[in-house]
Amino acid sequence: MKKYILPVFCSLLLSLPSQAQKNGQAIPTPTAEYYMNHYQFDEAEELLNQDIKKLKRKRQPTDVEEGKLQKIARLRSMMRATERVTVIDSLVVDKNTFLNHIKLSPESGEISPYGTFFNRPDENNCTVYLSELGNKIYFAQPDENKYLRLFTSDLVGGQWTNPHKLDELDGDDAQNYPFMLSDGITLYYAAQGEESIGGYDIFVTRYDMDEKKFLYPENLGMPFNSPANDYMLAIDEFNQLGWFVSDRNQPEDKVCIYIFIPNDVRKVYDANIYEEDELCRLALIHSIAETWGDKEAVAQARQRLQAALSAPKVVKKQKDFEFVIDNRNTYTLLDDFKSPEARKKMAAWQKNRMQLDKDRQQLQTLRDRYANGNDAQRQTLSQQILQLEAQCEKAETALRAEAKTIRNIEIQSHKK
Repeated sequence: MKKYILPVFCSLLLSLPSQAQKNGQAIPTPTAEYYMNHYQFDEAEELLNQDIKKLKRKRQPTDVEEGKLQKIARLRSMMRATERVTVIDSLVVDKNTFLNHIKLSPESGEISPYGTFFNRPDENNCTVYLSELGNKIYFAQPDENKYLRLFTSDLVGGQWTNPHKLDELDGDDAQNYPFMLSDGITLYYAAQGEESIGGYDIFVTRYDMDEKKFLYPENLGMPFNSPANDYMLAIDEFNQLGWFVSDRNQPEDKVCIYIFIPNDVRKVYDANIYEEDELCRLALIHSIAETWGDKEAVAQARQRLQAALSAPKVVKKQKDFEFVIDNRNTYTLLDDFKSPEARKKMAAWQKNRMQLDKDRQQLQTLRDRYANGNDAQRQTLSQQILQLEAQCEKAETALRAEAKTIRNIEIQSHKK
């Protein structure tokens, strides 16, 4: 087992002398980007304003520099709202192996590489989140336009349904690293786009049960996000531990995994009490000891972490479905049925259920085409939609009736 180390190493790698410094060679003058990445905003603004003056004298465009000034303003604002997070430990690992070091309890689901889960090649370092019950996944993969997007799929009849893209989250340059809380509503993921302050930033969204879609995502802010790449956030509610991954201040192909105590309610450092340089250190996680308030809570969290790291790997029982028989029995495999008749009917029920799921996906496709179509297209599609809606409703009613029949047959077999 690898030993976890304090993130002073994670935070200060870039401040170590370079080889050029060791050889006594001249040290390059820090750029505006360097100052921005280290939250030295005054210095970055000064350099950018100097560049803008030079460009204006030459009557050259200043759009890039003006954009960087806007980014600095956003970084300042975000830093002043840094969340008060207690970081208990950290670990520097290879980027392509960091999933192996996030030790979640079985109650929190599983995270795995896309290629491993689907047993197919993957050149995009995509990840898959599998729910605790093993019947739902969220994952990233390229869409029809070759952009990385988030998809979801359900386990029906032992097979994964066709991927459904989360179109409501569209608009980013790339999306990856999904993680769903046990509530089945709160989804964390990383994205590159206009709302990001670096490369990848971590976002959170919640599923609206009434609208049947995810709400507009929110940037998690600092210290979770930075001008570097911040890849993933996962929370083990059972062990009260959180994990987030960043390549801030790391060599190429390395990341730092920070382990923290999740907050029940978001708390921020009071910008009226803390000086800007103090907020800077906290936002950068310059030292994890500076994030500690209740040292007893830190000690207890570290004990939970060690228990999680030493816990044996749980081998989950294979399951093709979840079918409630009564208050004491829930079946997950056809072999669970004692009654041959109920088993046969259940096999047919699974096939009908899969067909219904395909019909529903087709119905959603038709509805999307209807929403974006012209009057002539809508007139044609409306009849197809009505027919398919009636077909799905009829199939749903039949499935409910058949499920009741299967349940009664199996219960009767228990009494013999």
